[in-house]
Amino acid sequence: MATPRPELLSPDEDEEESARGLLYEAYNELQRLAAELDGAAVPAPAVVVVGHQTDGKSALVEALMGFQFNHVGGGTKTRRPIALHLRFNPRCHSPNCRLLAGSGEGDAEDDAGAADRSMLLADIQAYIEAENKRLENDPSQFSAKEIIIRIEYKHCPNLTIIDTPGLILAAPGRKNRVLQSQACAVEALVHAKIQHKETIILCLEDCSDWSNATTRRVVMQVDPDLVRTVLVSTKLDTKIPQFARASDVEVFLHPPTCVLDGSLLGDFPFFTSVPSGRVGSCHEAVFRSNEEFKKAISLRELDDVTSLEDKLGRSLTREEKNRIGVSNLRLFLEELLQNRYSCILFAEPEARAYSFSSFFVSVDSFKLI
Repeated sequence: MATPRPELLSPDEDEEESARGLLYEAYNELQRLAAELDGAAVPAPAVVVVGHQTDGKSALVEALMGFQFNHVGGGTKTRRPIALHLRFNPRCHSPNCRLLAGSGEGDAEDDAGAADRSMLLADIQAYIEAENKRLENDPSQFSAKEIIIRIEYKHCPNLTIIDTPGLILAAPGRKNRVLQSQACAVEALVHAKIQHKETIILCLEDCSDWSNATTRRVVMQVDPDLVRTVLVSTKLDTKIPQFARASDVEVFLHPPTCVLDGSLLGDFPFFTSVPSGRVGSCHEAVFRSNEEFKKAISLRELDDVTSLEDKLGRSLTREEKNRIGVSNLRLFLEELLQNRYSCILFAEPEARAYSFSSFFVSVDSFKLI
């Protein structure tokens, strides 16, 4: 199981973080140069989270980030995609957030005051909730325009994550036509976000039987062989008690190839649990700080491993443990995204008609793959 990053980095870790930071900065510079030359941006590798309304999608995104920020709860809460450009910074003891220009869709005066400046986490939360409320009362109900937030924090991974509105399973019948229309709109929005070949798709399934492919059905319309898809079974802590026999747990942890294609990113699904409860100072809050929330996530992972081993009557292998918990999923995604960044950076001079050779010399010694 991956261990939390230390507060103070060793010389080797500090050098690795510097190299990683330079890789991301180099990519940003490449984006700028490409835009200046022909106005075409270089496609950015990112993780797009796809799941149904009750799959625990936004809660998992928060757990990956290491702090709570979103409007989480039953029903439709996320009505606009939220693009989170995360950067690990051991010197940021609280989330340093910036709402980027172009995020706003509402009143122009409000957008000008909110966008492209540093904001407190509470203000970011209020902005997202206000947008969700605005769209709830809007005839369109949803918007494809992203809310773009850049965040630095000591618990953040180096990831770009896009949280999408939850897919809707609408009941049939004429009386449910409005909900059916919304379901189609959300599905089209999700398809648009995952169609780019650089995108890594985080496909969430809240089920204990892998033959139920509710979210995969939508994802496979764009990525039929799941070659860009990381599959995640959420709410593991609620599923373990449902298994009566060890053989059922074995099938759940190791789905047969007739159910899941072998080309799946990571080869097998990941399994996660996120502790319930919000961070805050009010009496309803379960956690008094994001530190407590982060610690609860780690303890939940340990409890899940213990519960699985009790059900199986054996110890989990190292490979199995590496697929249990938010921290292992996060580590896998971060390494996967770094590889994608590196591939784009060091292949780009050959793929484009422009010469960036002098620019790439500055990062050539920091290849991370």
